Amino acid sequence: MALKLGRRALLRGIGGVAIALPALEIMFDGKGAHAGPPGAIPKRYIVCFNGQSLGGDDDPLINDYVPNTVGANYDLKSALAPLAAVQGDVSVVSGLKIPTAFDNGGAIPAGGRSDDFHINSLSPLFSGMRSDPAQTVMGATSDQLVADAIAGSTTFKSLVFRVQAAWYLSVSAPYGRDIISYKSAGAGKKPTPIPATVSPKQAFDSLFSSFVPPDNTGAQKAAELELRQRKSVLDLLDKRTGRLLTRLGAADRLRLQAHLDEIRDLERRIGAIPPVASATCLKPGDPGADPALGGNQGSTFDQNLGYSGEDQRAKVFCDLIHMAIVCDLTRVASLQLTMAQSHLNMFGATGQASDLHEIGHHGLPGKDVTLQMSKAIAWHMKHFAYLIGKLKGTAEGAGNLLDNTVAVMLHEGGHGFDPASGKQWSSHSTENMACLIAGRAGGLKPGKHVVATGKHPANVLVSAMNAAGLATSALGEVNGNVPELFT
Repeated sequence: MALKLGRRALLRGIGGVAIALPALEIMFDGKGAHAGPPGAIPKRYIVCFNGQSLGGDDDPLINDYVPNTVGANYDLKSALAPLAAVQGDVSVVSGLKIPTAFDNGGAIPAGGRSDDFHINSLSPLFSGMRSDPAQTVMGATSDQLVADAIAGSTTFKSLVFRVQAAWYLSVSAPYGRDIISYKSAGAGKKPTPIPATVSPKQAFDSLFSSFVPPDNTGAQKAAELELRQRKSVLDLLDKRTGRLLTRLGAADRLRLQAHLDEIRDLERRIGAIPPVASATCLKPGDPGADPALGGNQGSTFDQNLGYSGEDQRAKVFCDLIHMAIVCDLTRVASLQLTMAQSHLNMFGATGQASDLHEIGHHGLPGKDVTLQMSKAIAWHMKHFAYLIGKLKGTAEGAGNLLDNTVAVMLHEGGHGFDPASGKQWSSHSTENMACLIAGRAGGLKPGKHVVATGKHPANVLVSAMNAAGLATSALGEVNGNVPELFT
């Protein structure tokens, strides 16, 4: 008799502990939808994201972001003004472009996108793979590729955080605009999205709830006793899962094995020895309850909706990333400050009654759209600069933590021609793109403006991956780095 499993199938172990199975084809009858020498100090990798472009509709001012000065001592325009304190640690890379189908006779080019802007720019931006209407991102993202290589025995292979707490638009859904991290699901398979942690309180508890104070012998012994007492539920179920795996089809075996691997990874994190405080590894203050969620915007903008204390949330997430790296709980992090096509209320940051996305489509009377957008970009830069400053201010070896870190800030788009609308100057464009790269890991020489005309944003990510220790020449379909960042 053929094996049949219901949708609610469970594996039960000792004491009634149960683990739900993932959805398998068999359930659907085939119809299923440090301190030390430099060589001992690890490298770290951070990717940050701003869900907005650099310039606005019908505005011939390309941006107020890219410096006029090339090389060192570049000028800080309004969008980058918050970088002043860390300018010497941050390079600006301009002249970047994600090619479109329009550029390639109607066919989506390698590392390119369809002519529709939103969502379709994300795959080439994060993974270097051309866009596909059936999948938001088509390849593993740089943060996960780096994590596979440098995570080592850290408790958290990577941290994936998002500051914008909700979509904030009642008439639609994010449809992938809320995810910037994807891991490989194997050759020939679409990558697996990694939903971000949105709650700063949840992130704090996950990272530091088991933190052991220095010289607290009692706490240390209690933690060790608890670890010895923990028994893996999956170990208790090995025989049952082994029998079940032999009776499943190939696709179901892969799904179930991946599911069990995820649970084992969770158990590994739960059972990991907690960090012990040191001169620099200190338990952060408990952030307390998350700021209250703001409501969704309707057809008319309301400056009291669409905001959930994101300014406070961003600071807490930056603090947590910093200390998680200091304590070697992780070496890789992604921080999505705002979703792509973001509807975060920016009134508090810019004084304009608009969400982030709509700033690019209209300006205040008598004001250039691009200059208004630059105020919103500057809000993102404030938090990026804060994180870079925290890393630089932490001693490590003979230098500081930023000496062994590479951090990138990406933006959803640039400013220029939009093939979908035919506008010459549009916020829905991937021409005239730019990004930031900070830190000195792997021989990076920061503090300059590099014009990389014709290069792809993924070329900057390849540079960052190289700086983090990966000897790769490509990200997805995009080949090469930006050599000037290392000279």
